[in-house]
Formats: sequence, structure tokens, C-alpha cells
Amino acid sequence: MKEYYAERVGTMAGGELGDLMRLVGRDDIISFAGGIPSPDIFPLEELKEIIRELLADEPRQVFQYSSTEGRIDLKDYIVEFLSRRGVKTSREELIITSGSQQALDLIAKVLVDPGDPVLVEKPGYVGGIGALKCYQARVTGIDMEEDGISIDCLEETVKKIVSEGRPVKYIYLVPDYSNPSGARLSAEKRRKILDLAGKYNFYILEDTPYSELNYYEERLDFIKEYDQENRVILLGSFSKFFVPGLRVAWVCAPRPFIDLLSRAKQDADLASSTIGQLVITRAGEKGLVETQARRVQPFYRERLEAMGTALDKYFPAETSWFTPRGGFFFWVKLPAGLNSKELLAKTIAEEKVAFVPGTAFFADPQDGYSYLRLSFSDIKPAMIEEGIKRLGQAIAGYPG
Repeated sequence: MKEYYAERVGTMAGGELGDLMRLVGRDDIISFAGGIPSPDIFPLEELKEIIRELLADEPRQVFQYSSTEGRIDLKDYIVEFLSRRGVKTSREELIITSGSQQALDLIAKVLVDPGDPVLVEKPGYVGGIGALKCYQARVTGIDMEEDGISIDCLEETVKKIVSEGRPVKYIYLVPDYSNPSGARLSAEKRRKILDLAGKYNFYILEDTPYSELNYYEERLDFIKEYDQENRVILLGSFSKFFVPGLRVAWVCAPRPFIDLLSRAKQDADLASSTIGQLVITRAGEKGLVETQARRVQPFYRERLEAMGTALDKYFPAETSWFTPRGGFFFWVKLPAGLNSKELLAKTIAEEKVAFVPGTAFFADPQDGYSYLRLSFSDIKPAMIEEGIKRLGQAIAGYPG
């Protein structure tokens, strides 16, 4: 059957994250691999009450299809949610998707032809890179700095691509505590990137899953807030700071583009889960979403600080890392000569510790052999220390 596979199959992600996600929840493994929220902070009692209310008040709707673009009451709530964060929009400029990953897929499906240049962070989110590769984009990484992507590198790269006669379609950014680097794009750079988008005629896909996870600082304005030319496609989700299993995300963009995404979504899954949309809407109306956004911040800050302390204590001096101020991740550079994929096999077998090799986060996986991503979100502080201690010992004892 292999001879019948589509050409794009060869560009699909290698499945490392799927393999590592299967380690989540195993009692014999300390896993820093899954970038997932902790169920310890889920508002379970409040959610149980909401579901009881929905089953009593709207049982027919709970189990019925939704519209392709999503329920009007949920979109009206998202309009309010965004308004409180400085973005003025309307329900006509929104579509509900089955998680952010579907949104990334639909946007690439609508915008990308084979060979089209698209820019990503380097390192960048594996799901975003994977969606682009699936549609055979020419994916180019832009170097990251502690305050987000390098503006000089961005402009040089865009100039080079434009000189070759094929303009950049868009740049995919996670401005707040990016996965995997943990970097937050500065306010100054947000405006500069928007200026460059106007100058060189490309679009910005602004993905905001971690924008509520600020542990020490106030949130920064979305790039979308400065957008006067409709160059920014804003993508958001309730998964990281509320609950992930409902699979509710949204795209905010001009109406003609929403129409195209709606047509693409009809061909993908027809409509997103109704019960997930109803739960988010009711939780928003009750103020639970905003309450939870505030509640998770000290919870995850404690875990971030536990990992930072453990890294200082147990990792060899030859390693280095960036300490984030939000989000879920530490990005670690290994000593020269270490291969993160080989190290993973060793630590799972000998230390019962898992992480994500850096190879998953680059358009060219070879760029990531010297890096690894550690997530602190779903591990209690005491286990963070034990896991980092084991991992530090494995790095120190690595041959050579």
C-alpha cells in the first residue's frame, strides 16, 4: 500500500511527541515531556455544577451538532473576553475550532501552497511547524533571543526570500512564553514585527495559548491590538489556563478569511464539540474563566521556581538555560558533544525520567540535537527536584 501514500506523508512529524505523551501518567516515569496543564488546579467542583445545570436546562442542545463556525453565545463571550484584553472584534470575525492545533491546520490549508515561504520561531512550536510541513511549505526559522525573535534576522531573512521572487506568506509567532523557549516577545519588538509585515507585505499568525500565564509581570498587548491593516490573524485557546479536554479554541480575523476557514472546517470535522462550547460559555458567564486565569498563576509559579532551583543545584556547569517568567517550559542547552535523542533513551531506561529532545522544535531537526525541553506544569515540586537530580546525573555521566 505504501506506493499509494500521498507525497505529504514524508513531511509529517516523526511522532516523537506522541510517543512521549504515552509516558504521561505512568507511575514509574518522572515525565517532563508533556506540556500539559495540571489536573490538580482544574476547577472540578464548579465544572461538575455547570454540567449538571446544562443537562437540566439544555439537554437537547448538549448532545446536538453545533454550527461550523461555533455557537453564537460562545462567540459573544469571546468578544467580551478579548475586549477586556484590548482587542475589539465581533462574532462575525470569529470561528471556533477543535483546539488550537485544528486552527493551525486550517490556516495552513487555506494559505499555503507547496513551496510557499513561511517563517517560524527557531526553536518553535512543533505543532505549528508540523502543520506547515504537512502542506509542504518552505519553513524557515528565525533565531530567538531572550525577548523574542531577532528583528535583524527577521528582516534579513525576509529580504533574501523576497529577492528570490516568492514573497513570504506569513510568520507564525507564539509571543507570550513561547513553546519551547519560554521567551516573551517584548512590546517594542511586537510593533517592529507589525511594521515589517506592512513593509514587506506578509501576515502574522499570533498564537496566544500562554498569554494568561504571567507569573511575575503584567500581560503585554497582543500584536492584534496595534493592527490597522488586518495583517494579524489572532489565535487563542482556553486549554492551558482553564481546561484542555474541552478542545475549544478560536480564530479572530476579517470576515472574508473566517468564511474560508469555515469552508475548510466543514471538510475537516463539520463542527466542534457542542458540550465543550456550552461549558466554556457558562463558565465565562459565571466569571469562572477569569477567576481560573488568576488562580493558576501562583500555582504554576511555584513549580517554575522549583525547577529553576533544581537546575541550579543539580545540572552540570557546562549546561545552560533560559529562565522563563511564565508559561510551562525551560529550554536547556546541553554540553558540547551530547545528543538529546540518545540522552533521552538513556534517561528513560536508566533514570526513569523523560523530556522532549530539541529536534522536535526545528524545521531542520539536526539543529536541535544539543537542546532539550523540560515542562514543569504537571509535576509536583518534590518530584521536580528528584527528576532534575536524576537527569543532571545522567548528563554528568554521559560518555565523553
